[in-house]
Amino acid sequence: MDDRSSTLVKIHTLTNRFEADILMDALQQEDIPAILKCFEETPYTGLFVTQRGWGQILVPSEFEYRARQIIWPVLHGVQTGRLCLDSSELDPLLWDRLREADPRKICRQALVGYEEEKNAFVVPFLTGRFLCLPDEERIEPIHAVPSHKPDFQFHLAMLHYLLEASEVEPSGNWIGEKEIPSGESFFRGPHAFPVQMLADEFGSRPALFSAACLSLGGREVDMGDMAYRLMPFPRIPILLVLWEGDDEFESVLHVRFDETIVHQLHNLDTIWALVNTVCSSLDSAAGQITGEEKQ
Repeated sequence: MDDRSSTLVKIHTLTNRFEADILMDALQQEDIPAILKCFEETPYTGLFVTQRGWGQILVPSEFEYRARQIIWPVLHGVQTGRLCLDSSELDPLLWDRLREADPRKICRQALVGYEEEKNAFVVPFLTGRFLCLPDEERIEPIHAVPSHKPDFQFHLAMLHYLLEASEVEPSGNWIGEKEIPSGESFFRGPHAFPVQMLADEFGSRPALFSAACLSLGGREVDMGDMAYRLMPFPRIPILLVLWEGDDEFESVLHVRFDETIVHQLHNLDTIWALVNTVCSSLDSAAGQITGEEKQ
C-alpha cells in the first residue's frame, strides 16, 4: 500500500457477528479491502462491547466512499427487513458531491435540465419529472409517476445517476443481471429482484401488464410473450420481458439492461435500488388502472 492507502478509516460500527459476516462478504464481493476489528476478542470484552460496539469495519481511505455505498443498503436490509427507508438516511457524502459538482457537466452527461434560481436539477423519471435540490438535500415531484412517495431507494438511484452518468449511448445489446460484472453473486437472496410477485400478477393478465407499462411510457418490444422498454432515466433503458404461465409452467418476468448500464450506474446496489423502484412503480400503475390499493 502507498501512504494514502495505508491510512485506514472506520466505515461502520458493528453490533454482532452476523452483521459483520454479511457486510464483510458484501465488501469482498466488490473487491474492497477491509479489516474486521472485533472487540469481543479483547481481554476487556464486556467494557469494549458496551462502549464501542461488537466491532468495527475499516477500509483504506481511498475506498471509503465506495465501501459506504456498498454496505448502506445491505445494512438497512439486515437491520430493518425493509426495502424502503427514509431518504434522510442517505449517506450525506452524496449530497456533498452533488453540491461540489459542475452543474453543466452533470446536465450534459445525465441529459437533465437545471434551474439556476433554485440550484436544482430537473430529472425525468419514467413519465414523471422531479426537482433535485442539493442545497436542501431533497427531491420533490414536478409531475409524479403513479407510485408511492419517493423513498430511500429512489433517492439513492437518482443521486448516483446524476453523479455517475456518462456520455455513452445505449448499444441495443440487452443483458441480464448475471451478466453485469459481479452480478451473478450479488443479485440473489436479499438482492434478488422483486419480479416473481409481478409475474404472478401479470402472467394471467397480460393486458394489464401492457397497460401498466404504457402508462409509464413503455414502448413495446418483440421479445418473450410480451415485452416493454422503459426509460427510468434518460440514459438508462430497462426492458421488462413477460412470459405468460400455463398449466405446466409458472409465469416469469425478466429484467434486461442495455450493456452500457455499468457506465451510468457504477454500483450493483444502486442498480438493485433502481429496479426495485421501477417494479414498485409498475405495481402501483397496475393498481391505479384496476382500482386496487397498493401498499
